[in-house]
Amino acid sequence: MRTSRSRSFGLATTLTALALGGAVAPAAHAADSTLKIEAPDAVAVDPGSTAPDHGSNSTRIHLDLTLSDHPKPAMGRITVDLAPLEGIATVSTPDSRCTATGQTLTCDTLTMYDGEQGLDLYLYAPAGTPRAVGSTAVLRTSAVFDGATASTDTKVTLGGSNVVVDDVPAAEGLKPGDVWKPLIKITNKGQLPASQLYLTFIGGMEYSFQSQFSNCQYATGGDGGVDAVICTLPATVEAGQSVTLTPIGFKVDADAYYPYEDIHVTTTMPDLSGWMSQFHFTPGPASAPPLVALGAPQSSGPNGVVDFERDNGISLHGAVPNTADFVATGSWTPEAGKKQGKLTAGLVNNGPASIDWRSGSHPAKVRVELPAQAKVLQKPDNCYQAVRNAPANSFTCDTSAYIKNGYRASFDFTVEADPAAKLSAVVTLPSIGEDGQESGKPWDPNKANDAVTVALGGEASTGTPSPQPSQSTGTGTGGTDPSASPSPAPDASSAAPSPSPSPSASATGGTSGGSTGGTTGGSLASTGGGQGSGTLLGLGIGAVALGGGVVAVTRRRKAGAQQ
Repeated sequence: MRTSRSRSFGLATTLTALALGGAVAPAAHAADSTLKIEAPDAVAVDPGSTAPDHGSNSTRIHLDLTLSDHPKPAMGRITVDLAPLEGIATVSTPDSRCTATGQTLTCDTLTMYDGEQGLDLYLYAPAGTPRAVGSTAVLRTSAVFDGATASTDTKVTLGGSNVVVDDVPAAEGLKPGDVWKPLIKITNKGQLPASQLYLTFIGGMEYSFQSQFSNCQYATGGDGGVDAVICTLPATVEAGQSVTLTPIGFKVDADAYYPYEDIHVTTTMPDLSGWMSQFHFTPGPASAPPLVALGAPQSSGPNGVVDFERDNGISLHGAVPNTADFVATGSWTPEAGKKQGKLTAGLVNNGPASIDWRSGSHPAKVRVELPAQAKVLQKPDNCYQAVRNAPANSFTCDTSAYIKNGYRASFDFTVEADPAAKLSAVVTLPSIGEDGQESGKPWDPNKANDAVTVALGGEASTGTPSPQPSQSTGTGTGGTDPSASPSPAPDASSAAPSPSPSPSASATGGTSGGSTGGTTGGSLASTGGGQGSGTLLGLGIGAVALGGGVVAVTRRRKAGAQQ
């Protein structure tokens, strides 16, 4: 479904199906209050679209109405003229207060609270005989609330362009330092030609954009070291046509393991506000050659065709035979004259590779197991007591979805332990996939330092390597990850946010790496810091506005180990 405005919404089970159009835009006024309607200037309707449902390819128009200087509830009406849309679009709305009489849609007895009112309209293929693809009409929306009036127009076109980046097979056999030049194709899957292409590359995740083009602008050093490149191509791509870009080189970084680069194509300039505002772009060298869409005639600029912006992004993936040495750390500092002390447990990535799970799950967490005689008096906020199939005194601590080369995380527990009892704690690094199974950390050939035992005696001590329990499952005893209940695992559509910093734990590390498989849509955003985890800099889910739409940035990973 194409959404003309990036607003969250819910579909009611009952849709009021109407005969024709919908619209949006300017404003009017009455007395001391001013009524305004915000809406898209233009939208496209897919000739093959159907009534809205989950997964529908209908076009959503969101109307935003505001009434200034009017703190009290306001009564009013919204009217939509459907007549111009005959043969171009059918309109429906989930709002039960709206009814269609003849060629007019009326939403009556509306109450506006706090000076705000919204309405969703859904446009899809006309029910009767359609007009020719490319036909246009104006959808006019009018409103009146407590005497204040406003109206607005939206241009509606039957058909549009839909430029997409074709899938690129994952690269195999790459080594750090190699430059990969994949074949990148753009296809217009819409009904009308596109006359301007904007290619947006979001990377810095173990691929570096090497090529210099005169029609590109470059930015480095975004959140977590993310780089961005935007290229403008005045090229006409006809409906159904595929074009190939001139070769672009992506260098494999020294810390690469699953490198990736996100690519999106739009027909309008990406929105540089919001998440993209972190970047400061500089033009490519004027002496450099331009990036060209081979086989696409040069255009004189945008032709006004609205793009559906469906499935318009991919991720370039690769697999690099690299390693990362994850090391478990632990130490004990007793308090003088007391039967308690500070137990510090942690994780260090000695590299050389950086490991990223784009699903948002953590490639490794820090687990602390204490004997029953020990009592935890205080724990970090992002460490959770394990449940199900695990000892009662077992805690699992969050790290990051992106564990960069050089990453360090530590977690401080205040523990009551009798020195005479000669107790000890064990620190391990479980790597639990989305299937609840231990991945085995295939990137880490040195398993000897993945677990340490820390003596909780009357003197300070540091961890010594210890044999690891079975890692066939999340607990070593069967079942799922015991920390899953108190610390919900993120799925493929959202990354777990890190809590805010606390002096009880710390971590340093980087941003994001790669994923396996072919190509998937997405871009990057930083999750920020974590409570009880110091600064956990990682890349999770975000939203990057590209053109008129929003690209959901999602970490993706095949269930289980990334092998």
